[in-house]
Amino acid sequence: MLKDCRVDTYKSSGPGGQRKNKVETAVRLVHNPSGVSAQGQQTRSQRQNKSLAMQNLRIHIACACRTPQDLEHLDMPEEIAECFKPKGKQAKAKDAKARLTLATGNRLFWPTAAFVLDVFDAAEGRLSDASDALGVSTANLAAFLRSHRNLLAAAQTIRQTNGHSPLR
Repeated sequence: MLKDCRVDTYKSSGPGGQRKNKVETAVRLVHNPSGVSAQGQQTRSQRQNKSLAMQNLRIHIACACRTPQDLEHLDMPEEIAECFKPKGKQAKAKDAKARLTLATGNRLFWPTAAFVLDVFDAAEGRLSDASDALGVSTANLAAFLRSHRNLLAAAQTIRQTNGHSPLR
């Protein structure tokens, strides 16, 4: 993904002591295909800041860029479909609802979040329609959307665009 980005380094305020304003450790990544940008400037290391900027870029792309989905014939990538399998004792029941429980640190969290937002957007922000399409309960979908502030903000934007009240 880095090869699709323009990388800018610059000086920024923050930690650094005597090195402050002398070394360009802050990093800004601009994803050329989408125009989405992200920054990393929390540490004194340019390498660590580039890594933080890449994490932030993944978050911003997942929350900002939508891929149209057909709710009738949902084409879920196999890797993401694994995140929707029923867990534990429920896995043996034939009519078990899937459960979406991913930690924000999981490498599949943001690709899954992007897919869920695509489905949510296709459902015009209606929680019940999106949860039916994904095969999860509305409570599980709502909890997943609330699991990260950027994800919740993107969901709220979708709901507001479609004239719905915010999620609580």
